[in-house]
Formats: sequence, C-alpha cells, structure tokens
Amino acid sequence: MSKCPSIVGNNPEIVKIKEMIPELSRSSETVLLRGEKGTGKELVAKVIQYKSGRRENPFVKVNCSALTNEMSENELLGRNAQAIKDLNQRKKGIFSVADTGTLFFDEIGQLPPAYQAELLLLLEESGMSKTVAKAEEKIYVRVIASTSADLDSLVKKGTFLKKLYNSLNVISIIIPPLRYRLEDIPFLSDFFTDKYCAELGKTHYRLSQKTKNTFFSYHWPGNVLELENLVKGAVALGNEDSILSQLDTQNNISEYTYNFAELTDLKKHIRGSDDLPLKDICREINAQAEQKLMKQALEKTNWNRKKAATMLNISYKSLLNKIKAYNLT
Repeated sequence: MSKCPSIVGNNPEIVKIKEMIPELSRSSETVLLRGEKGTGKELVAKVIQYKSGRRENPFVKVNCSALTNEMSENELLGRNAQAIKDLNQRKKGIFSVADTGTLFFDEIGQLPPAYQAELLLLLEESGMSKTVAKAEEKIYVRVIASTSADLDSLVKKGTFLKKLYNSLNVISIIIPPLRYRLEDIPFLSDFFTDKYCAELGKTHYRLSQKTKNTFFSYHWPGNVLELENLVKGAVALGNEDSILSQLDTQNNISEYTYNFAELTDLKKHIRGSDDLPLKDICREINAQAEQKLMKQALEKTNWNRKKAATMLNISYKSLLNKIKAYNLT
C-alpha cells in the first residue's frame, strides 16, 4: 500500500475504532469486523494492515461467496481460481499468496462448510494465525474477517462452526451504519468530493447545501459505499440531478430517520458554554439520534425488545443497556 487509507468521521464509535488501530496493528491476533454491507469493514482492515509492520507485504482479499463446496478441500493451501482475481496468483494457495501479510476473509459467514473446517484446522495449528505450517513450508499470515450476517444466529442454525467463530472472534469490532452517524455525512461528502475531483481532473466542485440537507433525511441502506458512489456520479457529471433522483427521499426515506435540523439547533440540546469542542458536540448529536431511532424501533415493534434489537442490528444486551441509559419508556 503506497498511501494509508483514511477512516473519516468524528462519530464517537468511529473515534473509538480509530483509537484502537495502533494497538490492533501491533498485534497478530485475528480480528472480526461486524457491520452492514457498505459500512467500511474492508477499509478498517486495510488501515490495520498499513499501520502494522506488514505494510509493504500482501493484503489478500478472499471473496468467501466465490468459494464453493465442489472445489478441492485444500484450496486454502492449494489452488484457488475463484477467490483471487490476480491470474498470476491462481496456482498458489490463498495462504501462500498472503505469506507475511494479511488475509482478509470478506463475508466470512458465506464460507462453505468444507472451508470452515479447513480454516479452523489451520488457525488451531498456527496459534491464532501467527504461523501456518504445511510440510516443510512455514507461512506467516494475519487473518482478519468481516461479516454483515449475524454469526451467532448462523452458529445456532448449525451453518457456521462454533469453534471457528470463537477462533475468529478474538477481537471484535462493530462498525456503525451511516444512519447512526449522520453527523459524519458532511465530512464524508467533502472527502469523497475531493477524492473524485482529483481522480477525474475536476476543480472546485462542491455539493450544494440543498443536497447535503437531503442526505440527512435519507436512511442510507447502502451506507458509506452508497454515499461514495452517489458523490462520484455527481462529480463525474458535474451536477447533482442524479443524486436527487436516486435518493427520491419521499419514497425511500425510512420511518426510523430523524429530523436532523432539530439536532443541529444545539441550543436545544447542549446548554452552557458556547465553546464546546467538536467532539463533544458530535457526541451529543449522536446520542440524540440514537435515542430517537431506538424509541421509534421500539414503538414500531410494540416494545418487543428482541425484534427491535434485530431491526436496529444491535445485540439484545446492548439494547437493554441503552434503554436503561436513555430511560426510554
């Protein structure tokens, strides 16, 4: 990697992840990244790699949905033609290609049973992925996995090995969906605008305030990736008509969104000093948003906490703690 990828945002949960990166980079333990599709799990994995001593070594992404049970059971150390795009690498096994670097299993929940058993064996034999040995060959690989599926549920259904889940879940990081970090939208919008202006040779292009305001009333099912693609299209075309037509907020807006204009009126929510740091302001905005979203989900499910937790993509225990913290009734 020639340049370190950027994790953009001041949302408290994003800040926590940023603060964890240095320690994670010094470790060789497996990491499990949880979050909806498009939240930036691969980005976090790449930042961990860049900040580590493996920076100049391979970062190999394995598309778990491309692996099938019909393939040879020793694909991880043998051949693989589907999961790795580089034709020159296909004669090597996945672990061999990633030797001294990082092996990123994207959507690990889709890993076929045959591969689950083989990966578990490799991790158990290697002491949490620090060393993988095959005959006289020694391979040193850091394993990071991502999932948008609920692995706990998959384990209960019997479609994902519990032992493999435990081996991967040494360090678990939850990346929040964009609808829970709306305060980051202005930063992300400007970041992607600058990025694609540079790539496409555009100058001085900026999204209008009208478009940015529209972003705050949208549910973002595709998360940060959806925002990035919309901004890229606007920069390429030189106008925002495509954004406004694709969002179509009147039809796509979620019942769990909130009125961001109310939250940005900080005098209503933050009393006292007018010189509060940005971090504190963002924390307050996020808390207000989270509280309202949770209350709406609970009301929608007639206060069925398990259904509300599933709807919000958080654990049942986390929901109970937040209900108590926010004194929701």
